[in-house]
Amino acid sequence: MKKIFVLTLVLLFSVVTLSAGNVYFKGLIQNWFSYADQAADNGSAMGFANKRVRFIPYGTFGKNIKWGFHVAFDKGATPNLFDAFIEYKFSNQFSLKMGKFAAPGAVSGALTSSGALDLVERAPITMVWAGGSALHGYRAFGVQAHGKLMDGKLYYALMLANPVANNIFLPSIKATSHINEASGLGIWSRLEAKPMAGLKLGGFFGSSTATNSSSVEYKRSSYGAHLFYKKNGINFKLEYIGGDNGGIEYNGMVAVFGYKLNKKFEPIIRYDFVTPKDGGEKFTNFSIGLNYFAGKGIKYQVNYLLRNEELVDVANNIFYINFQYGFNSKSKKK
Repeated sequence: MKKIFVLTLVLLFSVVTLSAGNVYFKGLIQNWFSYADQAADNGSAMGFANKRVRFIPYGTFGKNIKWGFHVAFDKGATPNLFDAFIEYKFSNQFSLKMGKFAAPGAVSGALTSSGALDLVERAPITMVWAGGSALHGYRAFGVQAHGKLMDGKLYYALMLANPVANNIFLPSIKATSHINEASGLGIWSRLEAKPMAGLKLGGFFGSSTATNSSSVEYKRSSYGAHLFYKKNGINFKLEYIGGDNGGIEYNGMVAVFGYKLNKKFEPIIRYDFVTPKDGGEKFTNFSIGLNYFAGKGIKYQVNYLLRNEELVDVANNIFYINFQYGFNSKSKKK
């Protein structure tokens, strides 16, 4: 991990030195307090942590090339390189992006940044989807073609990726064998329409095949659809996600409704469920919360999560408080 961090700093210094365009920095800090119900003596139910500490340098080479890094220090862990990409924009209709970045899949998972979550935690189905798709923090290594059509009303993305995102395997003369468990190919596709102001409709599909150390193919697939409406203080989101993780199927749904008052307070609720098809039982979550936008980059979140699991008969509701501070040097220059 130290090598990754040093390499990140070296690459960043090189980009800053050679860039003919602009260099910006953004990031966030999230501090959590939580308290969980417990029906057994299995440790303290109270928790406090620096949940996320993120530092994101980004910028341009001229008008057409974008680059970015994303370094995470989550829960006090050693630095982790989440993103490292470069993108060339040929036109509004077509761009190429290469490196490690968010896969164009579930909106509430990959495409909603941790700093813009409606509630403190993502819905469980998005976590099941990410794990079942072998993504690393909702991200993959690969190349993506994307762009906007119909005057920006239609967005598309197609990504070819390594299906085992934690590992990169490149054939080399240094190795006597050019096959390992990280070999394979993943394909992600996404389409989203904006028929009117505030409304987004879309879906995604992903499929991958990897070969493990026993030369056995391991197939994964996933799919989903969403309807989002955010305008005039209304925040309504509905998303369905399903998939097949090597023969184990799953599906689930997320529904969110919030309304912002005086541009400061946002009472919000969420209902979600996960249904595994491997003999497991459906479980549901109902969350109520309040978001308070205190000032530029500052947000407070209070949530209470009611869990109704048929898998185990225990009390495991959770109370959360999240304090968040985010910054972006680009916005300061405007």
